[in-house]
This record gives sequence, C-alpha cells and structure tokens, in this order.
Amino acid sequence: MKKILLTALAAASISVASAQNSAVNSAILNHKNGTLDKAQESIDKAIEHKKTKDKAKTWFYRGVIYQDMIGNPIYGKMADDNTPTLVLESFDKAVELDGGNGEFAKQVPERKEQLYGQVLNQAVEFHNNQDWENAIEKYQLASKISPTDTTAVLYAAYASTANQDYPAAIGFYDNLIEMGHTTEDVYKNKIQLMQATEASDEEVMNALASGLEKQPNSVYLMQEELRYYLKNDRAEEAMDKLDKAIAADPSNASLLAVKGNLLERKKDLDGATAIYKKAIEIEPNNFDANYNLGVLEFNKGADVNNRAAKMDYATYQKKGKALENEAKKHYQAAVPYFEKALEIQPKDEATMQNLVKLYTRLERKADAEKISAMMNN
Repeated sequence: MKKILLTALAAASISVASAQNSAVNSAILNHKNGTLDKAQESIDKAIEHKKTKDKAKTWFYRGVIYQDMIGNPIYGKMADDNTPTLVLESFDKAVELDGGNGEFAKQVPERKEQLYGQVLNQAVEFHNNQDWENAIEKYQLASKISPTDTTAVLYAAYASTANQDYPAAIGFYDNLIEMGHTTEDVYKNKIQLMQATEASDEEVMNALASGLEKQPNSVYLMQEELRYYLKNDRAEEAMDKLDKAIAADPSNASLLAVKGNLLERKKDLDGATAIYKKAIEIEPNNFDANYNLGVLEFNKGADVNNRAAKMDYATYQKKGKALENEAKKHYQAAVPYFEKALEIQPKDEATMQNLVKLYTRLERKADAEKISAMMNN
C-alpha cells in the first residue's frame, strides 16, 4: 500500500507540474500564432505559480510577449508606460536564473537591443513634443537597457537643458565623461551650465582642467581657463602654463592663438599681432587667429577715428584728413582677415557683422549689401 500511495502522489505531482508547464507552452504557442492577449494571460499565470516562477524560460517569454505588444497595431493598447520596465526586469531575471551561457540568456542581448530602440523612439517622440520630463524618463530607461551606449545619456542632457534643469543636465554630462565620451562639446556644455548655475570659480576651473586633459587642443577650454586665471589675478601663472604647452608643441597654431588672446588681455597688442601672424603662418585656416587679427586692425582704425572726432575744427583742418587716411589703412588691413575668417566659417554672424561695418566705412556698398543679404537668409 505504501508503494502504491507514493506512486499515486508522484503521479499527482507530475500532473500539476505538467499543467503549469503547459501554461508556459501555451503562452509560447499563442505568441507564435500572434494572439498576444492569450499569450499574456498564460504567461501571467505561469509567472505566479511556484512550479514555473523560478524558470528562466518563463521569465524570458514573459519579456518577449510583453515586448512584442509595444507598438503592435492590434495589441499595442495593452502596453502602458510601465511595459518597457517590466520587459527589462523579465530579461534580467531570465539571465539571473539561466546564467550567462544558458539557452535563454544567450537570446537576451538581441532582445535588449530591440527594446533599447523601442524606448529610445518613445523618448524622441516625447522630446519632439517638448515633453521634457517624460523624454528624460525614457532616456534614462534606455540607458539602463544599454548602459554602454552614450546616445540616450547625451539626449537626456539636452532635454534637461531645455527643461532648464541645469543640475540634472550637468549630472548627465558627468555620466558621459565617466563613460569615456569626452568630446570637446561635452566639456563645453558642462562648463556653460556650471557658469549658468553660478558654480564657484574653483569648481569651474577644476572642470576646465579636467577637460583640457582629454582635449588639450581645445581653444574654447584654453581661453575659458585663461579667463578664469586672469579673473583670479593669476595672469603670470596662465602665461607660464601656456608657454610650456607651446614649448612642447611649437607648431600648434591653436595654442599660439590662445597666447595672442592672452597678450591682448594684457594690452600687449604688438605682441598679440605677431603671435597671431605666426599662428596663420603655421595654419592659414586658423579661424581665431584670422578673426582676432581683423579685430585688432579694426579697433586700431576706430581708435584713430575717435581721435579725429574729438579734435576742434581748427585742429581737424590741419590733421584730421591724415588721421582719417590712417584709420582707413587699418580698416583695409582688417578686411582680408575677416574675409578669410568668413571663408573658414561661412555662417559666423560676428564676422559678417564686422565685414558689413568695414565695407560701409570703406564705401564698398555692394559688398556690404551682399554680406547683409547673407545674414538675412
């Protein structure tokens, strides 16, 4: 009797397990047939039962079934904002139960890549509708799905900036830096946001120093760092640092352009002019050197004109014409530098504005009108 009783109990146990396994199999079959509502009903039962809730297969197909509802023309309405999170949790649980090399774990990466695309598309849709909070939430979920991909984090930074949540945006840029995405724009955007939030000079200078370690030739970062050095009465320290950088890389036109800018700030205009010209000799298409040389010549002309304007009538009659001719020479000298700068950066508005002023003062009406038309297009 004992043996018969045990056999009967075993048979009952097998029957129960088989019934629950059939729920998983039913979910798989309905999924294959495209009846996702029935597949969902079966997999939800399997995920709750003690016989199947700890099986990788159950969790994997739960993720698959719910994922395939997202955007489905018939069953898409059964998915909600929480569905992608549920899918991710299901796949992660399948990997946990199956181990890295299990049958179902091996299928998860491809499924996650698909999920990443689905969530990123949702985020972009919110972004385009300027629904910043939902966009950011989806970008964060996309980043959780694919932790090594920088796209979602970058766009989360953009969305946070648009939402005027600057501390959050700075946090996303820090995440990008930690991930190794250390472009000049990442540091530039972070610095500008730090300035907007009135971070201390020390904090900004630390960020600039960190940026220059990764982007040593960034003119923007160098100029900003020098500006903070000057602001904090550390001009000599800035020049010493710059000279060492130039000594290590004497053919670097960007470094020379920055030195020229620093000499300008120290009112050494002749020294700045010489350095800018040296930068152009090395790199004729260096925008900063060309533009700044144009500014120097333009300002020299304006200073001479101002001197003439302040003369009394008698003095002007004697010296005014000579000063105007001197000013004109400086304006003429400025034109080629600005024209070259515009050739290098054809859409730079400051360059176009300066050219309009120069052409007008030199009575080159047609040229001034041509640049004005470019600005209005």
